[in-house]
Amino acid sequence: MYRNLEFDFKTVGITGKLFPYSTKGFIKDSSEDFIVKEIPFDVKRDENGRNTFFTLVKNNWTTMQAINKIARLCHVSWKRFSFAGTKDKNAVTKQLVCVKGVSVETLKALKIKDIEIEDVFKSNEVLNLGSLEGNEFTIRVNDYACKNINEVLNEFKDFIKQGLPNYFAEQRFGIQRPNNHLIGKMILREEYEKALKELLAESYPLEGEDSRKARDYLKHNWGSWKEAFNNFPKYLNVERIIINHLINHPNDYVNALRKLPKNISKIFVYAYQSYIFNISLSEMIRKKLLSDFELELPGYDSKLDKLGGAVVEEILEKEKVKLSDFRVSSYPEISCRGTKRKTIIYPKDFRVNTVKPKNYSVSFTLPKGSYATIVMRELTE
Repeated sequence: MYRNLEFDFKTVGITGKLFPYSTKGFIKDSSEDFIVKEIPFDVKRDENGRNTFFTLVKNNWTTMQAINKIARLCHVSWKRFSFAGTKDKNAVTKQLVCVKGVSVETLKALKIKDIEIEDVFKSNEVLNLGSLEGNEFTIRVNDYACKNINEVLNEFKDFIKQGLPNYFAEQRFGIQRPNNHLIGKMILREEYEKALKELLAESYPLEGEDSRKARDYLKHNWGSWKEAFNNFPKYLNVERIIINHLINHPNDYVNALRKLPKNISKIFVYAYQSYIFNISLSEMIRKKLLSDFELELPGYDSKLDKLGGAVVEEILEKEKVKLSDFRVSSYPEISCRGTKRKTIIYPKDFRVNTVKPKNYSVSFTLPKGSYATIVMRELTE
């Protein structure tokens, strides 16, 4: 599915597939091959509002990289910014962002390569994770290997009416460094030093050379915080925040994690929940038990007495994780009550835009929290 990225979906619990055919081909050869437009909630505008909203259009930036850049140019902390959801780096994306204490004029005056700031306005409302209706996608697939391409695409258009598995995609776990769920599990088990070793010092083949060198140095010189801080590139902002705390407070691993905004640090625990969900869904597909219902993402309030609960319980037992582990006594703000997620998604407004000898393009919309790459995996894998 990715030409230059050998991502193994099995590492994040994804093994099941429902669509019996495949066009094959590659997505995200360039950012223009993957266009995402957020469908935001309706924000009430107020010229005297305390918050400033804007539409962020970015090309080949992660959401956090773009916000960090904007924050530096506005001379404010990146912690002042909020958004409804992270968007892909290797894509052209459009999303709503909110910031406190930055004027409309300041934002409009910014000039950043491959970033545009549109529709800036004031409001008294706030923007939280999940505050969106959904996303519209336009995706080009290159070098497909399918002789009866039109037939397969039409078959897929009909097939998705019965729904597709609502997996959490690779973005949830990290693409270049697919370890968010590993860190989350260690946090739940209150193994904070192990969690930080994975976060800071484990390098992965797909990350940049500067990043790998910095991590490898720290791995072999664990505790040399000042030297490590100087080695870590400035774009590794999260890591530098943690290491900076450890310079003054060696071995204070849990409070080093607390230096991160809660919505960032909770991503690790959410990723572990997502991993359990993915394995559960794959197991249901294997056993031909998958149907349209809400499956529990485990937390300390979960009962696991509903449909699918026995599957989740069995997987947690294999993982040696208990529901009570999701209430973290030494880090209570990271605790998770548990929630539910639909097992099936129904892509809407699916259409084939173009079919050419070397590529084709499709468009569709998905509800918030669902992933276009999961839809495209069904079609191209």
